[in-house]
Amino acid sequence: MRGIDVSKHQGAVDWRKVKAAGIEFAVIRAGFGMYENQTDPRFADNMAGAKEAGIPVGIYWYSYAASADEARREAEICRKVIEPWREQIALPVFFDQEYEPAIKAQTRAVRTEMCRVFMQSIQEAGFRAGLYCSLDWYLNWLDRSRLAEWPVWIAHYAKKCGYAGENLIAWQYSARGRVDGVSGDVDLDEGYEGLLPARRNGWGQSGKGWYWYENGRPVKNVWRKTDGWWYRLGPDGRMLTGLQEVDGRGYCLNPARGTVGGVYVPEGACIITDENGAIL
Repeated sequence: MRGIDVSKHQGAVDWRKVKAAGIEFAVIRAGFGMYENQTDPRFADNMAGAKEAGIPVGIYWYSYAASADEARREAEICRKVIEPWREQIALPVFFDQEYEPAIKAQTRAVRTEMCRVFMQSIQEAGFRAGLYCSLDWYLNWLDRSRLAEWPVWIAHYAKKCGYAGENLIAWQYSARGRVDGVSGDVDLDEGYEGLLPARRNGWGQSGKGWYWYENGRPVKNVWRKTDGWWYRLGPDGRMLTGLQEVDGRGYCLNPARGTVGGVYVPEGACIITDENGAIL
């Protein structure tokens, strides 16, 4: 897959032209550091433009963290900034660790732990997480044995990526690309298996609950029946629970899995009774 990654440095992007140029994905900088006022000033515009053009997106967050605690704080701010765009983010949220002096001054173990802490926090929020760094950084500045479980996006400006591990999902191969719709230079990327989530049907869990997927996307404001039980999917696609009103009628959607009246009822299942109150 052909991709680009962008930040405020690319200025205003014409995403329709980018799409027409054959770009199949984009990774957009959400911000950097530990404070909300460090949100990339072009982030919202880039997200909206990519959505309108139908380009799948991921996120990267540039790090200045010099400790695991600071990396955790960066993750918290990143989560807050990207939360309104949750449904649009199809690719991972990448931790961008580079050659900042305060980071270079740490031990390899500390640098590695900062990566793990950030990615774990992002994953706990229901997003996919990954690591962005240069080939040199990944091979020589981090403990790869402790990062093998995490997908990696490697920057290596060469004819072929110098890393071919199973967790490689993207390669940034140029910082001087030219793409219609972007003024000036733009980073060029190749995407591999695992960059986009596999298309799937059925239940899937995110940080906010359970969703029913069809053709890889959650369905919304509909009923779905599976394993003999009816479930209601809300306006954001999340499975509803508790007492709900749908089209003017009330429904009891089991708030927690367990036995009700001697019958095992899954979480979210619609509880329907006969005239005697027995569960059907």
